[in-house]
Amino acid sequence: MKEALALVAAVCAVSLSGAAAAAQQAPHAAASISGTVVAVETGEPLPFSVVALLPVFSRRFTDQTGAFTFAGVAPGTYHLLARQIGYTPLDTVLAVLADSAPVLRIALSHVAIQLPPVTVTGKTTCGTAGPVGAPELAAVFDQLLENARRFELLADSFPHRFRIERIFTTVDRQGRNEVSQVDTFERESSFRWPYRPGRIVGPPTGPLNNDRLVRLPSLSDFADSTFVDAHCFRLVGRDTLAGSTFIRVDFAPVAALRSTDVEGAAYLDPVTYQIRYTTVRLTRPERGIPGVAAMVATIHFSEIAPGILLHDHVRSVETFAWSHTPAERIEEQRLLGVHFLRALIHPQ
Repeated sequence: MKEALALVAAVCAVSLSGAAAAAQQAPHAAASISGTVVAVETGEPLPFSVVALLPVFSRRFTDQTGAFTFAGVAPGTYHLLARQIGYTPLDTVLAVLADSAPVLRIALSHVAIQLPPVTVTGKTTCGTAGPVGAPELAAVFDQLLENARRFELLADSFPHRFRIERIFTTVDRQGRNEVSQVDTFERESSFRWPYRPGRIVGPPTGPLNNDRLVRLPSLSDFADSTFVDAHCFRLVGRDTLAGSTFIRVDFAPVAALRSTDVEGAAYLDPVTYQIRYTTVRLTRPERGIPGVAAMVATIHFSEIAPGILLHDHVRSVETFAWSHTPAERIEEQRLLGVHFLRALIHPQ
């Protein structure tokens, strides 16, 4: 049997056992729980929300209509979670009876974060790591964290392969540009280069042993306790980048970290709270890459499905210190395509 139930995001625990009280047959039979995640304000479905029924059913995406199903649920008490970027999360208790088939309507409210006035200050020393301080920072960081967790869940649930074009351009001391290399490469979503504080520069490679890979922060780093515990975070407020206004969160390595690392900013859409850009600068680059005076990069993210973001453009500029080398080397990466090994969107 199916009975419609409604849940609204709240902190308190809600028992739904009464909704299935009429189920008397087969007291030990498994239940099936289905539902839809919608927006409180409009009643519209929230595609690709994240739901979980713990401790048995881990985090998973709903489909493009916000629908989900947990099949084969044994009778008992569970922890029901529902998440969507830009919405207040649901975190409640669900009591499930045998042979029941409740249908849930989970309504999430859009978050409203009161941002402080923008203050521009000089560079400060990073003493206490993590998003500590004002409650507004904690609220915005929660949205950044949800972006990161969704990125991780996408790679785990829907393995995919990127195809990327790279263009290298050198700029000489007279300011003249020359494209030195164009190539393409592929990378699996399962590829991992874990962040380690102060160890973001790879070993020398190439014919002359003079090329080094630099690990730029990935979106998943904001959900990595190792990265978070090695950086301070500061809510700047609203800022403009590439002609649009965003919510800006700065990050910088702790003062005790003396080797090459990264600092920068994350830019979130002020309405959806989806990440759109990160900007990155190497700290103490000369300690990790001899001859390099500076390196800055900008990473752009775009939606490939509602609420599903991938980086589609990376631009880095490497500035050299030595006069006998080019002044700069520019590397641009463009996402040419994504091949999902398991379909992300199914025909309606």
